[in-house]
This record gives sequence, structure tokens and C-alpha cells, in this order.
Amino acid sequence: MSNPFFYGNPVAPDQFFGRRREVRRIVNRLVNWGQSTAIVGEPRTGRTSLLLYLSAEETRKDLYGTEEGRLLFSFLDAQTLGAQFDQVKFWEHALRPLHERIIASNPDTPLGQAYQMCQNNGFGAFVLERLLAQMRTEGWRLVLLLDEFNKLLHHPVLHSGEFFGSLRSLASRSRGALALVVASRYSLESLNRDTLEFSRTGSPYFNFLDEIIVGPLPDKDVAELLRRGADHFTADDRRFIMLVGGGHPYLVQLAAATLWEAYEDHEEDTPSLRRQQAGQSLYDEAALIMSDTWRVWSPATRKAFTAVALAQIPWLLNERKFHIERLLHDIPDLEPELRLLKKHGFVTESSTIPGGWRVRPGAFLWWLADEVRRTVRHDTPFEEWLRKQEMEGLVTRGEKQRFDKALQATMELLKSGVNTLIEAAAKGLGETIVK
Repeated sequence: MSNPFFYGNPVAPDQFFGRRREVRRIVNRLVNWGQSTAIVGEPRTGRTSLLLYLSAEETRKDLYGTEEGRLLFSFLDAQTLGAQFDQVKFWEHALRPLHERIIASNPDTPLGQAYQMCQNNGFGAFVLERLLAQMRTEGWRLVLLLDEFNKLLHHPVLHSGEFFGSLRSLASRSRGALALVVASRYSLESLNRDTLEFSRTGSPYFNFLDEIIVGPLPDKDVAELLRRGADHFTADDRRFIMLVGGGHPYLVQLAAATLWEAYEDHEEDTPSLRRQQAGQSLYDEAALIMSDTWRVWSPATRKAFTAVALAQIPWLLNERKFHIERLLHDIPDLEPELRLLKKHGFVTESSTIPGGWRVRPGAFLWWLADEVRRTVRHDTPFEEWLRKQEMEGLVTRGEKQRFDKALQATMELLKSGVNTLIEAAAKGLGETIVK
């Protein structure tokens, strides 16, 4: 039997799993007056897969019912738009499904004439509004799927008040003829803040979108996925995958796939050793994700994640460092960042750790441990590390001392590096923390 787990590229619609709540909410908004939605999440959380699932021909009947025949889906990936891609090219591409399905064979109809008027006038907002009005009259709805929407903030041509304003105006005034579903790494708050220069006296450009955060997968969805490996995986294997993946879609699939391959390649090894081998492979990919994520986090978010990680590691290894227990209790201003990290699946509450929080995907905890261990290995002062992470100004002298003590205590437990944590996960030592 071939490996049933997939990672890397967006999954095909028949391999898509979970996200029932998110799908239901987006679909309801589309069929009810063509309301627009923003799918917000970190890379590798399945935003593109969700867009493709919503628009796949094989899923439309089940998702949209009787409305399916009147929906036109158009997909654009913002990171593929060249530097010369202007508004004319944007709308030519966006309206291609309308042209190919309806207008090409009926150019002399009112809809065809409205489209021709758009072409003749460079797809300006006024003529586009007339085209959308004609679409509404004839019962058509264009669903424009924009992947990597935040990339438009850096586009040399489309990053403009004219473009963002026309998107808002057309979607808001079309009475359902145009609906946007955008996928973005940045929240709507961030998008509005980054385009404030264009709308200082008006409404934020993206207030017509409803934000849906794609966070961690529920445990029941992960358990459903892992049934595909029922013949290979033991109960301990499934607990290991749930611990190190933490509901992160990519990490769960990757952990399951690598563990499957470990069984195929190393049949003579013990289950614990196979999990260690899978953990080593998983760590390399998790490090890439976390390095990229860490780069765009605010210093306050980095501070919150570091505090949770340093408080968790001793408990994970069955050690009790009581000055670490107070690390989170003594830093009361982390609550907003912790709540945001929870929404995106990086941390979660834990009743078994005195600090009250833990890093949810174990593989992300490994990355932070390795990151701070390099600080000690190169004899870099902890204050220098704080400066490098842009955290120094947020950390008081008392907090700095507690962070330093937590770091030193953590490093005492990790003398053999991150392998210590991987081995602990493989042996199930962290199992009580995930309960």
C-alpha cells in the first residue's frame, strides 16, 4: 500500500479533510447575497487548499446546491502577478470565466455588450459596476478567489488606493454579483493599517470582508486523518503525531508520512526508535516554518512564545524548576499575544503546567529550544539575544533575570541538544502535557 499521507503542495479536493466549520461559514456567506470573506492564517495551514476545495468542480454541487449553476469561480495567486500586471490585466484575468463560459459564444447579448464596454474603457470602476449590474440582472455571481492577498501590499502597480478602493466599492455595491474570498497571511487589522495611507479620511478598505482564522485542526479531525494509517500506527504512534503536530495541518501530515516511511524502511527497529527517526525528519521542516513565522512576529509575540516554551520544557522532561513556574505568572501583559497565538494554534492552555500554557505543536517547541541553545553554545550574552529578537525594550530588569534563569535551567536539561526533546516525545514522556 502506498503512503496515504500528503504534504508539500496543496491537497486535492478528494484528499481535503477537516475545516468543516470554516467551509460552512464561507459557503453560507457566498450563497446568501454574495458576501465576501478573508481566510487568515500562517503559511502551511491550508489556506490555498481551502480555496481550491471551495472552487473545485467536483465539490460545487455538494457545497452550493441549487446555486451552483449560477456561480463563476475565478482564481488568482497574487504572488505570481508580475511587476507589469496592472488593473486592466487583473480584471481581464478575473473575468475570464465569465467570458469563456457566457460571453465568447454570445457577444451581442446585453452582458456581452457590457463586457465589451469594459474592454473599451480599460476596465474602469464605472463600467465594471455596470457589468456587475447586468450580471446580477441575469442571475450570475462571480466568486473571485485571491490567494496570497497580502502580497498585493508590495505590488509596484496594484498597491494603490485606486485599486483597493475599487475592490471594496465593486464588491460592496454589486449586491452579490461579485464576492471575494481572499487568503492572507496578515489579519484584516494589519491589512487596513498597512493601507491607511490611502484611506486616511475614509473607511478602511477591507471592512467589507469577514475574517476567518484557520487555526489548528480539532483533535477529532486529526484522529480521522490518522485512521488512514491504521494498519501501520499503534495507539502510541497516533499520540506521538498529535503531540508533535499539535493540530497544525502540514505538521500532522508530515509527521504521519515520515512515520509511515520509517515503518517501511526500518521494520526491524523498535516503535520508539521509528518515532525518533520520524521526529528528526519532522524537525527540519518545522524549523523552516518557525524561522519564517518568527521573522514576521512582533517582539511582543516573540516574548510570549519564548516565555511559554521556557516554562514548558522542564516539565516536559519531568523536572521541576520553581523559578520557571512563575515565568508566565510574573509577566501579566502577555495575555493579548497569548490569545492570538492560541487562535493560530501555536499555544494552548494547559492545566498540568503551572504557567497555564504550553506550545501546542511539539515540533515548534523543538525549534525554540534549538534557537536559544545556540545562544549558550556560542557564549552570546542573553541580552544580546534579546536585542537580536527586538525584545529588549519589552523586557524589564526583573523579567530579564527570570528569562535568563529559565534559559540556563532549560539548557541544563538539553545537553545533547534538541534530540532530548525528540526522544522524550518518541517515548511518550510528554503525553500528560497534552491531556
